Amino acid sequence: MKDISCKLLVIGAGPGGYVCAIRAGQLGVDTVLVEANKLGGTCLNVGCIPSKALIHAAEQFEKIARIASGTSPLGISVGRPELDLTKTMLWKEAIVGRLNNGVSGLLKRAGVKIVDGWARFRDGQDD
Repeated sequence: MKDISCKLLVIGAGPGGYVCAIRAGQLGVDTVLVEANKLGGTCLNVGCIPSKALIHAAEQFEKIARIASGTSPLGISVGRPELDLTKTMLWKEAIVGRLNNGVSGLLKRAGVKIVDGWARFRDGQDD
């Protein structure tokens, strides 16, 4: 294993970790960020953001379904809507991917080194 030294080690690239690392890098602190999974943490990758994207898609489907039922006061009518779940999931993944790339770009511009892997603190003492 290769030794890496730095002034600041940030473990985890969730919303707290990546923001901390970006700011430290902007301030000129030699920073390393360690993350085993995708940048952005649970919220960006499997929690809040993907859920909100799917909720938005469901709301749009519901609006179209309501119009298709013939209850539009505007007299607009359309055929019965259908959902292509594969395309919806690809759309959601594209949103997550763009946000992952945005976090990555901000870290790189701030000069933060990113290590793919796991880290832990052994103790607070120098060896």
